[in-house]
Amino acid sequence: MHVVGRSLQAYLAFLAPLGLSGCLLFTDPINKAPDVSINGPTEVPRGHQAQYTADISDEDPPAVLDIEWAVITSKKLGCEWITKADWTAENYVQPLTSLASTAPYKFPLDSTDVVCVCARATDHYGASNFKCLAVTPQTVAPEAVITDVSGALSGQTRPLCSQIELSAEQSTFPAGDHLQFNWSITYSGTDPNGQSPQLVACDGTSVNLADPHQHRCFFAAVPGTYKVTLSITDTPPDAGAADALSSNLMEFDVPVNVDTPPCLQQTDPDKYSLLTMLSRRPDDSRTFTVLSVADDCEPYPPLRSSQQPAQFVWSVYDATQSSPGWVSKANTTDAFTVSPAMFPGALPGDTIKVRVEVRDSAQPKLTSACPSLQTDICCGANACTGKNDCVRWTTWTVQFEP
Repeated sequence: MHVVGRSLQAYLAFLAPLGLSGCLLFTDPINKAPDVSINGPTEVPRGHQAQYTADISDEDPPAVLDIEWAVITSKKLGCEWITKADWTAENYVQPLTSLASTAPYKFPLDSTDVVCVCARATDHYGASNFKCLAVTPQTVAPEAVITDVSGALSGQTRPLCSQIELSAEQSTFPAGDHLQFNWSITYSGTDPNGQSPQLVACDGTSVNLADPHQHRCFFAAVPGTYKVTLSITDTPPDAGAADALSSNLMEFDVPVNVDTPPCLQQTDPDKYSLLTMLSRRPDDSRTFTVLSVADDCEPYPPLRSSQQPAQFVWSVYDATQSSPGWVSKANTTDAFTVSPAMFPGALPGDTIKVRVEVRDSAQPKLTSACPSLQTDICCGANACTGKNDCVRWTTWTVQFEP
């Protein structure tokens, strides 16, 4: 009995530390998955962009840094049926997206059916949780918006002969619907040639369009005001004409200015360089060139091959003659060359003058703008200031070197 008692005592002594150790195995806390909630609308107009944020709370710092967003097809009423196993590519209406927990999640709501917006958070121990919100698309009429591709605003005056390109790309409408863009244009002005303006498809638009009907162009051939209107008819998929929705009627005004005179821009020599020297060697010469002209309808160089260019009139004042005067030359190109051989009586120090006028079809003469031929640089009714001048003609004095 004494031996048995000692054995039992030893056995109990052996179990004591094991029992104590077993209690310590369950003293550490169990990690819990983060809590997730979604903030955002439960009804969104179809074709509009929806935006949502998530609130994440987690027991372990640091808080969750990243979350995953998905838009899942609502196969059943509501979104309570979704489990972790349903987070698969075949169920996604929008691709799975990872964002910082503070970043908003945006997506275009193009579906005609209810969708589930889901946010899944995973903490740094790997525990995850998610929440889904049912979103119902609302059927709303499209909104027509007209913008000018150049950036000009409605009511902003344009130069005559402007090529106007208008866009409906900023309009709001559901993707995938059958859309009809109803464009029209009217003219109010005194020129009878503007009574039947035409809106046409644009050639070489600056935007790669999936639907070219979103752009329309017209040429402002006469001064006056052109009014462009746009409405959009939207027929949802699998719907008939009776279910079509019409947008507002958008108006865009394009006032067009009267013809303005052409202006010399760049010349060689510069249009303000009044004096140039020329030797009396027979083989020497000096060429004067117009490099560019600003004009509403007839700029130079021409913008299009079919466009009529600006017109140049060259004239020479030979001060070596006993009765000098301005003599027009037959040259109507952009350049004119003088040489000593043209002025056989010129002596060292003598001068001649070379003048170039720029004209267009609507401004064939400059008499009313600068009545005095003694004006070396003509800027029309406004005196030349050297800044933002419209130089109608310029004059270079050529002096023969000794």
